[in-house]
Parts: sequence; C-alpha cells; structure tokens
Amino acid sequence: MPKPTIVKKGDTLAKIAAAQLGDAKLASLLVSYNGLAGARDIVVGQAIHLPPRADVAAAKAPRRKGRAQARSGGPIRPWPAAPNGLAAILEMFGDPAPFVLPDGTVSPKWEIQQIARAKLPFPIPYTGNPAVMITKIACHKKLVPLFEAVFADIQAQGLQGSVKTYGGGYVARMKRGQSKPSTHTWGIAIDLNDRTNAMGTAGDIDPKLVALFEGYGFVWGGRWSGANKDPMHFQYCSGY
Repeated sequence: MPKPTIVKKGDTLAKIAAAQLGDAKLASLLVSYNGLAGARDIVVGQAIHLPPRADVAAAKAPRRKGRAQARSGGPIRPWPAAPNGLAAILEMFGDPAPFVLPDGTVSPKWEIQQIARAKLPFPIPYTGNPAVMITKIACHKKLVPLFEAVFADIQAQGLQGSVKTYGGGYVARMKRGQSKPSTHTWGIAIDLNDRTNAMGTAGDIDPKLVALFEGYGFVWGGRWSGANKDPMHFQYCSGY
C-alpha cells in the first residue's frame, strides 16, 4: 500500500499530485480523498494519503457523455464511486433522518427501502457467536455488486484466511460518542476481525487485505489517529 507523503516547506497539493500521481491537476483528488476543506488546507508535517490506483486512473480517464464512468477507467462497474463528505453521502445513499422514531430508533422502513444482502463466496464466523457462519452481509442496495466483487477478489487472491470474523455491516446507530449517524447506518461500512482490532489499537489486519479494500475505494479506519483509530473498520466514503 502507498505510504503517505509528508508535507514539506514549500509544498502544495499541486506539487504533491504532480510528483506522486503524475498530474498536478489531481490536487482536487487529494483534497477529496483526505477530507480537506480545500487545496490550501495543508501544513508542514501533515501526512497526505494517496488514493488507490483505481481512483487515480478513473480521474485521469476521459469522461464518457451519458454513461457512468468506471472507477478503473475500464469496463463500467455496477456501483457508484465512493462519495466524499456528508452531503455527498446523503445524495448518493439517502437520508435516514426522516426515519428516526421518537425513541431514537430507526424505522424498519429505512432498511426496507435502502438495504439489501450481498452473497459471500465463503462463510465467515460471526463475532457475536463464532458457531454462526455468515453467508450474506447486509449493505446498501447500491453496493451489493461491490461487496460481492470485493469478497470474490479476496478468495481469488488467497486471502480468505485473513478474514477471521465478521463484526457487522448494516446497523442503524450513531457514531460512537457522537450524535451523527455511523456509516454503518447507510450500510456502506463493514467491520472485520474485531476481536483483535479494537478502536485505538494498531490491530493485526493483514496489510494485503487492507490494500485490496483500498484498491476498491474503501477508507480503512486503521489509518485514523488516536482514539479514533479503528483497524476493524472499512467504509466506502471519505471525509466523514
């Protein structure tokens, strides 16, 4: 996986994009991928994470009028590009706020409208009860093909053994200690190997598994810092 670039005196995102991505115009891609407010929102010593090669290729590829552009610049894929920021998440995956009931729970209508099941090519032990084998995961209906492609690729690359337990996908709840929805509420996040990858720890997720998820556009919580570091967590969005 690519190492982050550390901002030096005199650096700009355009310079970093030119040096690391081959095109200064991709500074906007660095802005969105790192959840920055703008191209000037950098300071000396800051780590700038580089987006997956698929995102870079898609950004460089010419747009096709009237058709969805593939993330890789190749064949059209049946899932949307990962959104950046809350507004983009709401636009792409819907707003759960109108479905919140007076007691704070979310109406079943939200799940009926937005959530579907992705089939897994191999069973995964459920953390809550390892005797239960998970064969389908609940996720946003738009991402069913994406999750199925990711796990098929995991199997194809011989990484099945790196997926030890399934901690959860869709669940309607707030972010831990916050009053805004978790990405799990939209069904755009998944927790894996959670027994040995608690928040605030380095965890033991296989780097090859991380690289695979990031190659599909997921953000890995293990790259976050401090108490927010969450190595079990993969989410299909940035800037949130």
